[in-house]
Amino acid sequence: MLNKTKKFAKDVLARRDEIKEKAIPHLQKARDYAIANPSEVMLGIMTLMLMDIESEVDDLEEITSISASVDYHNYFNK
Repeated sequence: MLNKTKKFAKDVLARRDEIKEKAIPHLQKARDYAIANPSEVMLGIMTLMLMDIESEVDDLEEITSISASVDYHNYFNK
């Protein structure tokens, strides 16, 4: 497995100039789109942030229920 990873990394490094040349036009298009449509980009960023917050709220809900269960157990088993 490690040998495959090393071989893949060497192949990518050998082709990095080719990959870079192919990527530059796409990056320029993305930059131009972001400059022309800042509200769309901000909406996308806010959507990703809300999705992250949602997962954190779910985690907080789970932690709170565990904490309540432990408190209940400790209270009645003194």
